[in-house]
Parts: sequence; C-alpha cells; structure tokens
Amino acid sequence: DRAQERIDYALGIAEALVSPDALTRGFVIKSQIALGRGRPEESAAFLEHGLALALEHERWEQASRIYFHLSDRSFHRDRYVEALAYLAEALEITRRRGSRPGEWGVLAESTYALYMLGRWDEAVATFAQLPEDKLFTGTTLSLLDSVLQIALARGDLDESRRVLGLFAELESSADVQDRSGYLGAAAAIACAEDRLEDAAALGLEAIEISRDAFGVGSQGVKQGTLQALEALVGLGDRARAEKLLEEIEALKPGVRPPYLEAQAHRFRARLAGTDEGAEERFVAAASRFRELDLPFWLAVTLLEHGELTADESSLTEAREIFERLEARPWLERLGAVAPVRAEVPA
Repeated sequence: DRAQERIDYALGIAEALVSPDALTRGFVIKSQIALGRGRPEESAAFLEHGLALALEHERWEQASRIYFHLSDRSFHRDRYVEALAYLAEALEITRRRGSRPGEWGVLAESTYALYMLGRWDEAVATFAQLPEDKLFTGTTLSLLDSVLQIALARGDLDESRRVLGLFAELESSADVQDRSGYLGAAAAIACAEDRLEDAAALGLEAIEISRDAFGVGSQGVKQGTLQALEALVGLGDRARAEKLLEEIEALKPGVRPPYLEAQAHRFRARLAGTDEGAEERFVAAASRFRELDLPFWLAVTLLEHGELTADESSLTEAREIFERLEARPWLERLGAVAPVRAEVPA
C-alpha cells in the first residue's frame, strides 16, 4: 500500500513534467504491484504501455528492461514461445548497446523457456556462451530452473550439483528471489538423491518466501511446489500433499498458473492410485501439458499413465519424447514397463 501511494505521487509529478524516463520506471513498478496483488493482466498492461513510451522516446535501456519484465510475465502465464519473442527483442537491444552483463542476463533467462519447450540442446548451448566466473544473481537465476533441471533429467547428477555450486552464496542470501531460486534447485537435487524429507522442507520454504512477493506464477513457487509434491507423495505424506494441492485448486482461474493446474491433475492421479478417477486425471494433465507445449512433462504424465493402465500409445509417445530429449533415467524407467522389442529380420 505504501508503494502504491508513493508511485502514484511520483507518476503525478512525472506526467506534469512529461518525463518519459520517470514514467516508464513508474509503470514498471505499478506492474510489479499489480502482480503482487494477483492481477497478471493488469501487470502486463502497465508494462506494455511503459514499453510504448520507451520506444517512442528511444529510451533503449528502459525498453530492454521492459522486454525482460514482459518475458517474466509470460513465464507466469506459461506462455514460453511469447517469452522467447520478448527476450529476442531485449537481446537485440543489449547487443546494440554493447551491454555484456545485459546480454548474459537475457541469454540466461531464455534457457528457462527453452527448457520448458523441450529445446534442451539449445538451452545447454546457450549456457555455454555465458562466462561462469562472471555469473551474477537476479537475472541469471533461471539457470537453476533450466540447465540444472536438464542435467537431472538426463541423469547427470554431478553437473546439476556443479551448477548449483555456481550459486552457492545464495543459500544464505537475504534477497527473497535469490534464495527461493536456490531453494527450489536444492530441493530438486535432494529429490534426485532420495533425500525426500529435505526436498519437502526446501520446496515448502521456497513457496513460503516467494509466493507473496512474486505471485503464485513465479518460478520459485512453481519449482518449490513441484519438488515438495514429489517428495511428499514419495514419503506417503498424503495429508500435506493434499493440503498443497488444495491450495493450488483454490486459486481463481485467472490467477492459477496453467502449469500448476496440470501438475495438480497429475499428482491427484498419483494419489488416487488404482482408484476410480486416476485415469481421468492423467488424461486431463496430459491434455493441459500438450496445450502448453511442454513435452517433458507431457512425457512424464504419459509414462505414469502407462504404468497404471499399460496403455501402449501413451508409452510409445513418452518413449519418443524421452529419446529426443536424451532423458536416460526416464527411458530406463519406461523400459521396465515396456521393454523395447527387438526387430526380427524378415
């Protein structure tokens, strides 16, 4: 409320003085306030008008930052193709201005969209362009939700630990965004190491510290929720898993991130086991992941559906996706359900 009061006062002065710099900065702050209040469309509208002003008055640094913010709003709404388009505009401006740190930040951010869209080799190649000795916090945090997760899905636990180590100082950071990003990544590694109690605690803490500050669509909340649910279901802690799912399902449709909605269907199906309704939930989750163009999570859902029903079409599609992504641990798990048939010569 104090921020709202002060920015309204500042924007009044900026309008009176016709100051494009102050106006564009003010609209970015108004956007952040709207997002914190659960109004993603209003948040995007402030950014879009701020961008129009920045471009009109050739405030290129401001325009680049607003493109970056718009990509983040697209992340919140799980629109990853749209996010990449905004980041491409930001990258062009940062390179034209000769801002190397700005370029690194945009490239790091793009790896998250590439990961979610299943363009994993591109994400890893983009990471290779970044000087690891100059990585800084804030704008490079997405690496924890992209290349680290790719390494885990491909069975390279050592690489995932190495990437986490690049951000080791964030473990005790006072910055909420930095710490939530670290906690979510640490939870993912704990899950992979079968330290499920640790994973649940880390995931729940990531949700708690980032939800109010950055909204339920933030990467900290999404990663924390995923890892906490994975750990709680693995522990057989049905009560806490149900509570977390109920929190997702209680969100209003305009606020609930589609990704979390799909994951909620998936975990509901897993909790149902062989009970009635499990197959329907798996189908709903797969349908949502397909709509969002998130191939890895679609394949995971198809595999889990196939493990329950032995549905050959689900297992076949899952295998095709995992092979393309080189997700070896998942292919091994799939092989236990549906071994690859050896071709017999005619």
